[in-house]
Amino acid sequence: MVVLMASATSVQASETVRYAPAPDWVAAAPAITAGQVGGDAPAIVLFDNQARLDGALATTYIDTATRAATPAMLAQMGNLSIPWMPDRGDLTIHRLEIVRDGKTIDLIAAGQKFTVLRREQQMEQNVLTGALTATLSVEGLQVGDVLRSSFSISQSDKALGARAMIVAMTPAAPFRAGFARSRLVWPRAQAAKWRGYAAGLATTERDVGDLHEVTVALPLPKAPDMPEDLPDRLRRLPIVEATNFADWADVSRTLAPLYATDGLIAPGSPLDREVAAIAAAESDPLRRAQRALELVQGKVRYLAVGMNGGALTPQPPARTWELRYGDCKAKTLLLLAMLHRLGVEAEPAVASVQMGAIVATRLPSAAAFDHILVRATIGGETLWLDGTGLGSRLEDIRDVPPLRHVLPLRTAGAGLEALPLRADARPDRIVEVKWDQRAGVEFPTLFDASIVIRGRMAEMFAGAASQADAEERRTTLQQIISAETGEAQFVAEDLRYDPATATATVTGRGVVTTPWQRENRRYRMNVDRVVSLLDFTPDRARQAWRDLPVSTGAPGGTMYRATWRLPDTGGAWELEGSRTLPATLAGRQMRRQVALDGGTFTIEERVDAIGAEVAPDALAAERAHYAQALADLLRLKAPAALPNRAEQVLAGRKDGRFKPLEEAFAAVIARDPKEATGYSSRASFRAGLFDNSGAIADLSRAIELEDSVALRMQRAALYVEEERARDALADYRQARALEPDNDAVLLALAQATAHGGDRPAAYALLDERIARGDRERVDAVRTRAELMAEKAGGEADKGVALLDAVIAERPGDSGLLNGRCWVKGIGNVALDTALKDCTRSIELSDSPAATLHSRAFVYYRMQRFEEALADLDAAADLMPRSADVLYLRALTRRHLGRTAEATADMTAATLFDRQIAATYARYGVTG
Repeated sequence: MVVLMASATSVQASETVRYAPAPDWVAAAPAITAGQVGGDAPAIVLFDNQARLDGALATTYIDTATRAATPAMLAQMGNLSIPWMPDRGDLTIHRLEIVRDGKTIDLIAAGQKFTVLRREQQMEQNVLTGALTATLSVEGLQVGDVLRSSFSISQSDKALGARAMIVAMTPAAPFRAGFARSRLVWPRAQAAKWRGYAAGLATTERDVGDLHEVTVALPLPKAPDMPEDLPDRLRRLPIVEATNFADWADVSRTLAPLYATDGLIAPGSPLDREVAAIAAAESDPLRRAQRALELVQGKVRYLAVGMNGGALTPQPPARTWELRYGDCKAKTLLLLAMLHRLGVEAEPAVASVQMGAIVATRLPSAAAFDHILVRATIGGETLWLDGTGLGSRLEDIRDVPPLRHVLPLRTAGAGLEALPLRADARPDRIVEVKWDQRAGVEFPTLFDASIVIRGRMAEMFAGAASQADAEERRTTLQQIISAETGEAQFVAEDLRYDPATATATVTGRGVVTTPWQRENRRYRMNVDRVVSLLDFTPDRARQAWRDLPVSTGAPGGTMYRATWRLPDTGGAWELEGSRTLPATLAGRQMRRQVALDGGTFTIEERVDAIGAEVAPDALAAERAHYAQALADLLRLKAPAALPNRAEQVLAGRKDGRFKPLEEAFAAVIARDPKEATGYSSRASFRAGLFDNSGAIADLSRAIELEDSVALRMQRAALYVEEERARDALADYRQARALEPDNDAVLLALAQATAHGGDRPAAYALLDERIARGDRERVDAVRTRAELMAEKAGGEADKGVALLDAVIAERPGDSGLLNGRCWVKGIGNVALDTALKDCTRSIELSDSPAATLHSRAFVYYRMQRFEEALADLDAAADLMPRSADVLYLRALTRRHLGRTAEATADMTAATLFDRQIAATYARYGVTG
């Protein structure tokens, strides 16, 4: 006898391990030979899994022999652990040996014995099994030894009467063993059935004396590859099993008496008073059922106790109410007893959470199930009530659990029933975001977000959040909201749990970068939240997969609601794409409603995955529908004639449209003044408003808190605009000290050094980079060529020659061709070939905006102003905030006599870059 002292995960237990020879029904495995342990023989020398079914008794026998081929395997093999359920049967050790150099060392005879521990390994999941574990640290085991052990575990549950089931594993390649098999046996006189599931199952079935046996030669062939989205019902279990249950009706009849409710609620008892209170408060059977379900879910916590006969036999309702805990069996019996007292027709039904639709393919037995719930019938309607759920309310009472198949437990017996697939009444999540974009589509966006989570997840989430410290809680809530809004700066976030509705609500306010993108001369924004998040790309290219259906995932539903307050631009906002959604797409149920009323856009979308499958013959059509939906995403389109950014900033300074954003950024910073991102975000916002001094102040504070290359580069660029060349150089140098191998930093430092008057030092920096000789040196070559071309006195020809050399290596590089065109333009040399370079670059490039500007500059040099203006208009459409483009267009328009337009361009250009005129003066071009 071994007595275990209590610990954090164990309580006192007193059990023994039996030691005895193998039972006579076991077929002996071959002796271990020298050929099985030498050369490249498998490390698993022997694997023998046998099981016997005899009335109510099921016995499993395991015989293994493993070679300690390496020190790592030795460490793994040296500690043996064997779990078993003492209230259901015995653990018997038959053999424990070391085979070394052809000799056998009997460890049991040498006095090595197992120690019995009780370690509850699933307490975190609120499961107490009562399992014991026999453990042994093998003494004397060495590298090269073969450790052989054999044991048997018997099991019987009185709740099953004379019924039982046995299971044996059927491992497949790449599993290797010198000898391996699985074997099932039962008395010939006993009615039993067996079934195997794995592909390539090779069996021998025969009578041996008074036993019937089924033997599987192992390992099986490697299981065929299957797609990840194969429905669970088609997945093959790696087992063979046998049972003496006749059919599903036999299982139903056998388990049904366990859930008889007569006399389980004593009159006048505390539980009886609870039922009476429900009866007095509600006359409607539906509401009575809901009140009973809410009581079982909310006032009895889940705890599975599998010991002392609790594997199949439920705990009495009075005891459950007294303890205020119970597993699915206890909660189901409690709910059944209450419903019967309340006059509601109800019965228990078993199901499998783990196996789902696979249950229908299995051999009928109690082992096919791991869950039980209540089936109620009210007003001719079938309701599925699960006492282990959390947060079910009246509006949820008609929801169907995603269990696929259930077996009602009836004294007359019943067969398996398939459950319908349908969406829940309430979605699992409701995401609602109110967006405020009244500052303009090019500026940050304010938001108020709310994410409502219901049911079990709500209670679990609220409980976890209540245990977190303030910083963990804040981080978690922000992550949840950011998943819906994109990366955000937060003004506030909160979590509230409402027990009346069983919902947890996460709320947050903050600011995000504008989601608008410029495309085809218009700003557009994707407002779809359903199709764009859907991934339907099933792989059925292999011939063997073409007739396989596609699983569309686990059930669940989400509602999305969004409201956009749009800027007052005087133009019309438009929608493009589909205003509605297909009723079903890729196995999901969908719907959408939209409204665009002046400056307000609203959208509501719901998507529900119901666990449906897409049949093979419907797959092509479903793919086409999905592709069409992706091509027809709903987008909001801004008016064509939006004011440019400079005009918006100037107007906003007067009407105060940016004040809410300033207040939001100030609130972000005030929440955590020692966090750099608040300052850096506001710096970007202020720079976009041409408030360089405010942006520099914020960047300086951010750098004090968390120095980085990005912050240094951003501040240096602003210093350049403010004619603080020395400060800019200092930042570029510090950025290079932080990241010496960053080419972007090197190029910026070289340009600032040259423009500061020290061209030799700038050239030296670039030449050092060019000398490394890798493909990325071309940016340094291009930068050196530009500096040479803009030098007073001119070295444009030499710069062009540098580019000629690298273009000879990479003749199809559009960036290099543009670089040579630009160098010729700013150096005012070879303008005819410059045009050819730019045109070729435009032909090769997917993003020709920069090259359009370069060619326009060449046209300007050649006084071909109409052609220059055409390119500049195209470039401005692609880069509306480019000071280079706007400045050159202003000069071009002046030459064409379009003075008012030129003035508007010049105003915008100098707002975007205060040094733009000085830049063009270096090229010999003045206003």
